[in-house]
Amino acid sequence: MEITESTHVYHTNYVRNSRAIGVLWGVFTVCFAIINIVVFVQPQWIGDTEDSPGTGYFGLYEYCELYQGGQDLVCSGDWTDFDTILSAAFRASTFFIGFSCLVILICIACMLLFFFLNAAIVFNICGWFQVICFLCMFLGCVIYPAGWDHDRIRSVCGSGSNEYDRDKCGIRWAYILACIGIFDVLVLAILAFVLANRQAKLIPEAYAAQTAVANNGFIYDDAGKANKFIIDDDRKSDIRF
Repeated sequence: MEITESTHVYHTNYVRNSRAIGVLWGVFTVCFAIINIVVFVQPQWIGDTEDSPGTGYFGLYEYCELYQGGQDLVCSGDWTDFDTILSAAFRASTFFIGFSCLVILICIACMLLFFFLNAAIVFNICGWFQVICFLCMFLGCVIYPAGWDHDRIRSVCGSGSNEYDRDKCGIRWAYILACIGIFDVLVLAILAFVLANRQAKLIPEAYAAQTAVANNGFIYDDAGKANKFIIDDDRKSDIRF
């Protein structure tokens, strides 16, 4: 079994490309975390338009209205007090989007495990965290319109506002960004599982055997962790340097 120079070059490029994709995956995971936090705190999910009878805008838990005779918008609602949130649908959406924020922050913290564990294990852990984020973001965005039948929303959007019908209000940028985030985290989760699967193929068996011979029977993974590679006498005699 001869390990050619081309095999070595292919393996080196394969590892380099996998690591580059892994770094991009980590960067975009951080970007999604920022998106998740922004859409959670911003009260810009739906709002008034030129045809709306009132002036104001609404988020997951916070809403701002311009009362008659007033010149400034008055904002109410706090995610730490669910009693201040307008409807049960808004409370559910607040919980799911907020829980997604927590999970993605845990996912980012788990990236520190790359220094201690095999990369495939860490990618699998983070991938499942991102699947949870996907489900939470999806549920939050789907449930949110069920709360559009509240009287305060009708005062801004019109009397025709109802569940999944915003009447004369418009979709604001935070809701659009949240919907984009759903597909973003789904792609990140799929990529995490693909990268986890690629880690098992980073070292071809023959190349691993040669490396093990050169290192007294040990090979090293991406975390620098030594792993015993068992080579019998027949296989060892077939490896040429």
